[in-house]
Amino acid sequence: MKQTNIFMRGHWEDLIITNFQIDKTILEPYLPKDTEIDLYNNKAILSMVAFTFTKVSFFGFKVPMHQNFGQINFRFYVKSKIDNTKGVVFIKEFAPKPLITLVANVLYNEPYHFKNITYNKFIKNNNVTLEYKYKGLKTVAKGSLVTNELTKNTLEHFVVDRYVAFIKNKKSETLQYKIHHKPWKLYNLDTSYFDKELLNLLPKTFKNLKHVSTCFVDGSSVAVQKGTLQSV
Repeated sequence: MKQTNIFMRGHWEDLIITNFQIDKTILEPYLPKDTEIDLYNNKAILSMVAFTFTKVSFFGFKVPMHQNFGQINFRFYVKSKIDNTKGVVFIKEFAPKPLITLVANVLYNEPYHFKNITYNKFIKNNNVTLEYKYKGLKTVAKGSLVTNELTKNTLEHFVVDRYVAFIKNKKSETLQYKIHHKPWKLYNLDTSYFDKELLNLLPKTFKNLKHVSTCFVDGSSVAVQKGTLQSV
């Protein structure tokens, strides 16, 4: 099926998704209209997602000096009360490119912030180490480049297999942005680590987070489709 109204294309790759159990009442103020928190085994989940953004284009035009950089975002998991569509809501997103943050905030009402996120990738004998850093604070994953498909009903499947972002527009209405990509797979994760101080990037109300798992994900090319208003 032909994809229409695509405003952004690129590659989201080498994702480290660090998952936390959180009190759902902390998330409720961030719920867009007509959505509800999607629980995993009756638990609310918040994720810190570090990834590499490459080959960026808007409306078919490549953006100079925006072709390879790291990002970190924080998101939680929701579903539509109207049609039960499952997706994510972003609490905050951080990128080292002012143009990305400006466009995302002004045109699409996304909670982007400019931060100098850097990354390093090391490959040796089919083993890979990914490191994302902000002011010396790191999130790191090590494993092999062998990939495995997601297993249904696991936490990994719950957080990774998402293709919609719910966003409030300036009228406080809820938009669904569709994110088109092939199903992602998991690298074989050996070890992972994150500096807890990275959680200080969250609003101060986000407390008592309990780390429950880390996913190491390959990623792919993506195409983001213009948001459509939820309607009954």
